[in-house]
Amino acid sequence: MIVRDQGWFGRGFGVVFAAVALLVATFAMSGPVARALPAPDTVTIDSGALHGVTAQSYRLFNGIPYAAPPVGALRWRPPAPVAPWSGVREARDSGPNCAQPTGLGGLRTTVEDCLYLNVWTPRTLPADGRPLPVMVWIHGGSLQTGSGSMYGAAPLVSQPDGDAIIVSINYRLGLFGFLAASALDEGSGSGDYGLMDQQAALRWVNRNIAAFGGDPSHVTLDGESAGGLSICTHMATPSSKGLFHAAMLQSGLCASQSLPEAEAEGDTWSAAAGCPATDDATCLRNLPPDVLVDRGPDDTNVVYGNAFLPENPLTVLKSGGMAHVPTFVGSNHDEVALWVWIKYGIPLGPQMTPSDYPRLLAAKIPDLTPPQIDQVVHEYPLTDYTQPALALTRSWTDQVVCKLTGQISDLARQNPTYVYEFDDRAALAPPSTFPMGAYHAAELPSLFDLAHAGFALDGVMSPDQHRLQSEMRRYWTRFIATGTADPQGLPSIPQYSSATPSFLSLRPTGNQFSGNFAADHRCAFWNNLTG
Repeated sequence: MIVRDQGWFGRGFGVVFAAVALLVATFAMSGPVARALPAPDTVTIDSGALHGVTAQSYRLFNGIPYAAPPVGALRWRPPAPVAPWSGVREARDSGPNCAQPTGLGGLRTTVEDCLYLNVWTPRTLPADGRPLPVMVWIHGGSLQTGSGSMYGAAPLVSQPDGDAIIVSINYRLGLFGFLAASALDEGSGSGDYGLMDQQAALRWVNRNIAAFGGDPSHVTLDGESAGGLSICTHMATPSSKGLFHAAMLQSGLCASQSLPEAEAEGDTWSAAAGCPATDDATCLRNLPPDVLVDRGPDDTNVVYGNAFLPENPLTVLKSGGMAHVPTFVGSNHDEVALWVWIKYGIPLGPQMTPSDYPRLLAAKIPDLTPPQIDQVVHEYPLTDYTQPALALTRSWTDQVVCKLTGQISDLARQNPTYVYEFDDRAALAPPSTFPMGAYHAAELPSLFDLAHAGFALDGVMSPDQHRLQSEMRRYWTRFIATGTADPQGLPSIPQYSSATPSFLSLRPTGNQFSGNFAADHRCAFWNNLTG
């Protein structure tokens, strides 16, 4: 979930998230699809032949180019087609991460040739030739950091509730992917180049996934944080409709910025970087990539009002115009604990004091007036919490999650919608001066083998956490296979509606249904407070 802030998020979040991951490491339809045919390790797609990796339980094709390198004249332009190759291309190694500071995807890089994807399949395919459902994963990282290759999908490709093919993608990040500026506006607006990359990857899947045994008419989009925000955008973008048939949004709010506002901010940045002319795109395209990586703004935004995204996704959502597909959506019980930890939870770092509480609420929820801040302090008094950081975490999390709750209700009016909340209060976490609970991104080790931390997680998870991990993977793959959340032998998640707002709380001690998602996060208070 992207939570906008002027000092805590953006590039700093990516750096700290990588540290979090390393610290954590330290401390079928109704049943399985019959498989008998070994999957070939060489396939041919529209740009050439690929030779992948075959392991005991999966097959993997890494580093497949899905668009031309967005360099030179192609910087800040829609992705162009890949040049075909002759012979067989080795697909053993992942492609380079997109240019970014040190963060979620790893170490700092200035590489712009980064539009690659990875395809994970079961080791064997159905004997009857039946194509498998497909999930396309869009990584998070505030639209500034991350990569597809850090999410190992082996645990998801062979599950008892339906085998699947998983595609993970890179897309342009930060200024490379989202700079809106007058100089880049060639009559159709600017910005959203990273979203265009994601759409190009979906078109690649539509053309090529059958070569891997996948069904191009059965594609689910899934993403976390900025990935969830991206999926909301694709659900609202006319040109993306029909490229996917179900959607999963993990901790991702619909959010965007208008084109005039974005271009005004981009023009200010461009002038500071040495390109003051608002009609000189050549100057911008000649800027060294180091400048774009190291001098980028803290926030990266989706832009509406251009040809790619004509309308505000929130307006589309309210009007019932989103893509009409089954939707699986949720959040974590203690989302913003991660950001409170970044500022006030690191051992030997600065600690939050009681007097900081109202000041930080005003800074982090800037739309509130001083009398409204007083109401929040009264609703979440320090006396109810053992530490000020916990009061800030609870109040700020509830404010963010209640925004999502409203969006879920709007989605449920037009789509079959299934809602979860990840609520492992003892989720694996870095050393902290306060309990972080089910913080932002804490659910990811229950779904993927994470490149930065996954090698050690199995050894430190409790038996109950392993059980939850197994059940979550079954819910996810069941939805990918059928568009429903009803794995065999596990409780079915009912469709959500404002009249019956039931969701599944995912807990190591036993999953529980609740009809009080809004009540649990005091949404009546927040809705009345902000109108």
